[in-house]
Amino acid sequence: MSVLKDIITALRGGANEVGESIVDANAVRILEQEVRDAEIAIAKAKGSLTKMKATEIQLKREVGSLNLDISDYEQKTIQAIESGKEALAIEVAQKIAELEVERDDKQSEQQALDSEIQKINNLIRSREKRIQKNKRELDKVKTVTELQRATESISTNVAATGSSDHRVSQALERVKKKQQNWQDQMEAGEWMQDENTGDSLDAKLAAEGIGGTGGGANAVLERLRAKQGA
Repeated sequence: MSVLKDIITALRGGANEVGESIVDANAVRILEQEVRDAEIAIAKAKGSLTKMKATEIQLKREVGSLNLDISDYEQKTIQAIESGKEALAIEVAQKIAELEVERDDKQSEQQALDSEIQKINNLIRSREKRIQKNKRELDKVKTVTELQRATESISTNVAATGSSDHRVSQALERVKKKQQNWQDQMEAGEWMQDENTGDSLDAKLAAEGIGGTGGGANAVLERLRAKQGA
């Protein structure tokens, strides 16, 4: 049983490693999806917050309207008292009391909603900052990941060809030698062509001032000088 237990434990450990390797291999995709999900959630939260704020504004307006009604009825109560109409004054006072209860309830609701809105708004702002930070971190991770892939690709290519820095240098030297040999062969081919056409000999005679147009002119001058001397 002990051996079987050890095997099961090892298999579980292997499964965890496989799971972690899958997560690591897709880390960038997972992070990108989490950022997108967070941004969608923030957008929905803002939509809900906007509705809550609209309700809070409406309650605040209703409270203000009730305060105006209460002030108006208070003036009318005073007028009823001054006119000696006590029964009417009591009736108006009851109306004021009802309005005050309604106002206090709505004001309490409005204040509680306003407090909740402030908390949610602060939470959204904090979450947005975190998302922006995560996006920056994700950009860094993607950059490093691309750099790692490029490095691994280079290493793989070098390993696949069995090359090293020394071997690469040797290969470059061999290429240079082949190029130099090709140039030497081209020069040798041109020399052979000159030899076959006689251009090489003419070039040597011209270099010594023999033959060519220059040599013919000298010969003519020498001949004319000889005639004058005779």
